[in-house]
Amino acid sequence: MKKLMLILGVAVGLVGALYAQLAPVNEVGISIGHLHVFPADREKEAKAWLALGGQLENNLSNNIPVGFPGIVILVGNPRPDNLGSEGTVIDHVAFRVPDLQASLDRWKGVQTWWKNGTWFSKIESGSKPGQAFLTTPGGVKIEVLEDKSLKSPVAFDHVHYYMDAARLKAMEDYYVKMFGAKPVKGQADVFTVPGGKLIFTSAATAPTPTTGRTLDHLGFNMLNAQVLGTFSNTLEEKGAKFQRPYEPASMGMIRIVTDFGTNIEVTKAQGGYFDTKLLDEGYYQVDEGGKKQGETPTYKR
Repeated sequence: MKKLMLILGVAVGLVGALYAQLAPVNEVGISIGHLHVFPADREKEAKAWLALGGQLENNLSNNIPVGFPGIVILVGNPRPDNLGSEGTVIDHVAFRVPDLQASLDRWKGVQTWWKNGTWFSKIESGSKPGQAFLTTPGGVKIEVLEDKSLKSPVAFDHVHYYMDAARLKAMEDYYVKMFGAKPVKGQADVFTVPGGKLIFTSAATAPTPTTGRTLDHLGFNMLNAQVLGTFSNTLEEKGAKFQRPYEPASMGMIRIVTDFGTNIEVTKAQGGYFDTKLLDEGYYQVDEGGKKQGETPTYKR
C-alpha cells in the first residue's frame, strides 16, 4: 500500500494545489462524505480521479483517498471485474469545472502507459452545451458540467439516481426522512445535502443494484463518534435496516440496507482525510473494524 501511495503521489503534480474539504453538516448532522469504488485496477482508477482534478489526501484507511471540494473518492481493494455504473441505481456522478473545453483538452492530451492513451476509457460530448461525460477505467460514469463562476479547478456537484416509477417517490422520501435532504425549489426530483445534490430520475425498468459493482455506494459523514452513535439510534427508530450496526471504529461507520438496490454508509470524521486535526480520538484507539489490541470485533463483516 505504501509503495502504491508513493507511485500515485507523483500524479498529484499533474493537478496542482487544490484546497478540498467536506461541507459543513446540516441540521441532522450530515454532509456528503464519500463515494466508494472497487475497480479491477485500483492504480489506474486512482490516477483517473487525480486527472479529473482531485488530489491525494491523508492515508487513513485501506483505501486510496482522492479529495475534491465536497467529497472524497475512496478507491478500495480491487474486484475482479469492472462493472460499470451506467444502468445502475447510481447511474453516474457529476462534477463542475470552470472551463469545460480546457479540461477536455487536458484529459485527452495526457498520455499514459496503458494503451488507450488517456486517463479515461471513454470521453464523450453531452447532449447540451457545457456538458461532457467521462468513464473511468473501472467503469464509473462521470458527468462534467461547465460553471464559469466556479473559483476552484473542479468541485463535486451531484449523485444521479435512477429508479422505476413505482418506487421513485418512496426513494426520494427516504433520503428526506433519514438524512434531511431538502428539495430544490423549481427543480423537480432534485434535493440538496451539504456538499452536493441528489438527483432522481424515473427509469422504465428497475435499474441494476449498485452493491458489488465498481461504484458500490455513497457515504454520508458526521463529525464524531458521539453524534454517529446517537444518529444510529435515531435511524433505527425511523425503521432503518442495518447491515453493519454502529460500533466504535477508527473511521467509524454504519451501513444501511435499503429497498432500492443501493446501500448507504454513514461515517464519522472523514474530514480527517483532508486535515488530520478533524479526526476524533476514536481514530487512534481502535482499527477500522473496531478492534482494540487483543480484541475481536463483535459485528460480522
